[in-house]
Amino acid sequence: MGEVYLAEDTRLGRQVAIKFLPASYQYDPERRIKFLAEARATSALRSPHIAAIYDIGEHEGAMYIVMEYVEGELLSDKLKRGALGVREAIDMAAQIADALSEAHSLGIVHCDVKAANLIINERGHLKVLDFGIAAAASSNAGDVDDQTKKVGQQTAVGLAEGTVSYMSPEQAIGRPLDHRSDIFSLGVVLYEMLTARLPFDRETWAETLDNIIHAEPMPLPRLNYAVTPDLDRVVRKCLEKDRERRYQSVRDLLIDLRNLQRDSDSGVPQATAGLGRHTQAVTRSRGPKKIDSLAILPLVNQSGDPELEYLSEGITEALINNLSRLTKLRVMARSTVFRYQGREIQDAQQVGFELGVRAVLVGRLLKRADSLIVKLELVDANDGSHLWGEQYTRQLADMVTLEREISTEISDHLRLKLTTAQKKGLTKGSTENSEAYQLYLKGRYHWNKRTEEGIKKSIDYFELAIALDPKFGLAYAGLADSYNLLASYSTKPLATPFLRAKATALKALSLDDKLAEAHAALAAVKLWREFDYEAAEKGFKKSIEMNPSYPTAHLWLALYLSGMERMDEALAEIKLALDLDPLSRVINLNLARVLHFARRFDDAIKQCRKTIEMYPDYLVAHRRLGMSYGEKGMFDPAEFEFKKALEIAEEDSETMSAMGYVYAAAGRIDDARQIRDRIIRLANEMYVSPYSLARIHIAVDEIDEAFQCLERTFEERHGILTYIKVEPFFDRIRSDPRYTDLLQRMGLAVPS
Repeated sequence: MGEVYLAEDTRLGRQVAIKFLPASYQYDPERRIKFLAEARATSALRSPHIAAIYDIGEHEGAMYIVMEYVEGELLSDKLKRGALGVREAIDMAAQIADALSEAHSLGIVHCDVKAANLIINERGHLKVLDFGIAAAASSNAGDVDDQTKKVGQQTAVGLAEGTVSYMSPEQAIGRPLDHRSDIFSLGVVLYEMLTARLPFDRETWAETLDNIIHAEPMPLPRLNYAVTPDLDRVVRKCLEKDRERRYQSVRDLLIDLRNLQRDSDSGVPQATAGLGRHTQAVTRSRGPKKIDSLAILPLVNQSGDPELEYLSEGITEALINNLSRLTKLRVMARSTVFRYQGREIQDAQQVGFELGVRAVLVGRLLKRADSLIVKLELVDANDGSHLWGEQYTRQLADMVTLEREISTEISDHLRLKLTTAQKKGLTKGSTENSEAYQLYLKGRYHWNKRTEEGIKKSIDYFELAIALDPKFGLAYAGLADSYNLLASYSTKPLATPFLRAKATALKALSLDDKLAEAHAALAAVKLWREFDYEAAEKGFKKSIEMNPSYPTAHLWLALYLSGMERMDEALAEIKLALDLDPLSRVINLNLARVLHFARRFDDAIKQCRKTIEMYPDYLVAHRRLGMSYGEKGMFDPAEFEFKKALEIAEEDSETMSAMGYVYAAAGRIDDARQIRDRIIRLANEMYVSPYSLARIHIAVDEIDEAFQCLERTFEERHGILTYIKVEPFFDRIRSDPRYTDLLQRMGLAVPS
């Protein structure tokens, strides 16, 4: 708080910083008291990492503090250029902890630890600035729950002072503070140093406060591959919502940070103090390490011709698909890396930190006459070094062989040891017909738009490719994917798309039984249309065997496992999918769905909120969040989420049905019946899933009508029934013999 000026101490011949209380506050008694409190608090501190106070005075009614002038760069400015290296971040955190340790030993809590209050000189020495809202803690160090007295404790809007993004949960809700609040804020700074992003930041202060209180930050290793498990544990312990579970003193944190410093210097991992983990010392190889994870960013189309977008996208996707078949390499999925499409990538290393990968491939594509020029660079995300680069100039007719050549080159420079079969897999093509291959790429380009119009166009292109090369297995797999997606987009379950998906998947596998996409597409039909669970499981697992980095297969296998009540396996599988595609809205939502099925409603709520943070207008996420709130008995927030979903699509019968069910659970039977009547009226005008009707009938205790609707759902072969054993709202009818009969006809195990 205050305005700071650089000045010269003429008596001692040194530069100093003079901090004035702003003119608007000079006549505010509370602000003057607070300003004086800062001077007194800081002057008592003796630490090389705290800016010293030299004097305090008043000139012509203006209060000022004379402080040590620290020449350097604010950490907040430094982080605008990107995250710090792990070793540097640990060093900075240890210096902050040392400063806070001195303050806490004198009963002073800083209350506003943030990057903008930390300055680093050219030698890497850090100082903590601005104890302007410091609090005087209880003199009894063991009595951490005593109220903290803070000068100027509230702002004009009644919030505890401090910078919102760095506040502890107790600070955010205005509870008494102690030294553990600073530990939380230091955890936020350490997270920010390692990722160049704040763990809880949102667009508005209200949303940010809500995140601080309720949400978990994105795991560090996903954003920075170089973060070790021990460092991750230190940060997570600092950021515990419950201060009883945080470090109980900054000295304990400092010990762990210094252990991490020592381990970083020695290259040998050690257990951090108090974390209950024991790590055996190992000898590390000094030679170059193989790269085990890769992000292939969309090639930039430098031709300026939008008609060539299919080429830049298609080559990128082909490289992802080729390299993701390698079992020792984790390749980020298309939907995650394509978030970077259209962005000028200045720092590939930063992208690697954001995606949690060891290497990043960037490139550009240019077409001149009939020639295609592709420029590529492979960057080590650990240190930003150049691993490999190449420029290829080929005729369009040679594009198929070009992709194989690039895939092989990349695998070589990633230092992967490939088997003979894997090497053959990289050089094996699905077609030698360049024109057919370009049509296939156009099909995938439109398929990836995920619109009904795009799917229909993709089918046309895949069929044209097959007409040119009837043995083009990938094109048949594309058709199978298209028909499966078309079936899922249809309001009413239709047999024809599923039958076509099955036929084209079988044809693809007859041409190439190693096509992961075809195995998954066929398994999807087996699960959600034919209720052939054993064949579905085998198909999904075969798809993963063919391509371990295919996130869709991991997702679908997880959904199958959840429906079979194998929750631990399901959660492990869907987390693999999320590791491969962390920005996928479908995978993020379905993790919440599986958690809901597992009755882990608190975790489901957190995951839904995380999904909505990334995709605010995702209707299904708002609906699922409302359902999880409802199961927790949190009826008001549930109603809020359902209404939010209906703002997006006001006639969504699935949301109305779920909302009516929660109304009934809250004792609002009349409101639930009104929703039932609304859905029935809607069903007279358009198709409404009988599954939605079944749920609302269960809600208002119309069990006969509910079973009639479930029977219609079964007759439609609706895949939603796969989850009948795990959806909580069916609990009310599980003892009914008709429920057992339905399970038997579906081929599901009947509970004993």
